[in-house]
Parts: sequence; C-alpha cells; structure tokens
Amino acid sequence: MALKGMSAISPTPAAPAAAPAVASVIARHLRGVWRYLRMLGAAPEVADDLTQESFVVALQRGVLGLDPPALATFLRRTARFLFLRHLRDREEPDELADAVDELWQRDCAADDGDGLLAALRACVETLTGRARQAVARSYGLGADEPQRRDEIARELGMQPNGVKTLLQRVRQQLRACIERRNT
Repeated sequence: MALKGMSAISPTPAAPAAAPAVASVIARHLRGVWRYLRMLGAAPEVADDLTQESFVVALQRGVLGLDPPALATFLRRTARFLFLRHLRDREEPDELADAVDELWQRDCAADDGDGLLAALRACVETLTGRARQAVARSYGLGADEPQRRDEIARELGMQPNGVKTLLQRVRQQLRACIERRNT
C-alpha cells in the first residue's frame, strides 16, 4: 500500500544517516496503523492523513527507537487519539473505538492484520455467482470503484432491497468462513 505523500515523512535534516533506519521502522508499522484506522471507521483518505500524522508525532517525540511492540502500541494510541479528535471536530460519535481496540488486540496485533486479510481474501474466493459479483461491485474489488446498491441491482437484474439482503447474507457467510480459518 502506498500512501499519498508518505515520502513527506522523513527524518530531520540534522540526522540524514538515520534516514534508512527511520524508513525501515515506518515501513514495518505503516500497514498496521493504516488498517487500524480503517477498522476504527476512517475513510481511506482520512486513514492516509492520520497515519502520516501518527508517524510525525512519533518522530517529534523521538520514540521510533522503541522496541516494535511498544512502538506499535504508541502508534495505535496516537492514531486513535487523532481519529477521535477528527470525529469530535465533525461531532460524530466515537463509542466504537474501544471495541475496535479490543478486536485489534485479539485478531490483528500479532501481524498487523495480515492473517485476517488473507483469511478474508481466501473466503471471498469461495463466493460464486451473484454473491461474488455483488461483493466485488459493492466494495470496489479489483480496479473498479465501489458502486451504489441501485447500480448493482440493475446490473444483476435484482431489486435494491434484494442486493441489500444478499450482501447481508454474504457478510455473515464471510464472517463464519473467517472465524473457521482463524480457529
């Protein structure tokens, strides 16, 4: 995943020798912070911005030298704070954040969500027919942009409520598939 402007996160000019080490640390934690923000509900572009801001805070505080688990915790807490501040600025509710933290620790902390994402991809591959088409169109899988439910319904010869029901059933199917793979 390449975030827009991630090259803007660089060490201070006073420490050019540390640049490869900083870049390595950022590369190691980048996906995890971004995925964590998406789990919190951040839109992709918001997650891009807040991920960058989290690393800027870490650079400013000089914590990039922490051991990886401690740094990952610092970055997630910083990202969470920044996201909650982002929500407050828009007067949106923030009750979901605690539940996401718990879920992240349970399912994603060990590998920054790579295992969960691999399980999801494998489960999506098992879908067939309309279910697979509806998921691909609804979530913009591949090169396509996500489509609205009425557009998907038209393409699949269904009613919009039928697409909604199909997607609800498919989400349940995918959830069960992922749980089977992760146990």
